[in-house]
Amino acid sequence: PPDYYLERMHDVRVRTQDELARRDDAWLGGPPFGNGMLANNHWKWFHVLEDELSYRGQIRLIRKRPPPRG
Repeated sequence: PPDYYLERMHDVRVRTQDELARRDDAWLGGPPFGNGMLANNHWKWFHVLEDELSYRGQIRLIRKRPPPRG
């Protein structure tokens, strides 16, 4: 059910906030890494947040679907 995923996302968000609070802005803009990609932690977290928004939109869509007829 969607609530299971929302609870898991909440738990991960709390842990993420705790971990990010331990780091400063310089960490976000730290040195690039990856196989030929010029990506840093800011780039990585931007995409993590983008994915979360996508998942929340999918959950919202599932909740709005009418129940199956049967």
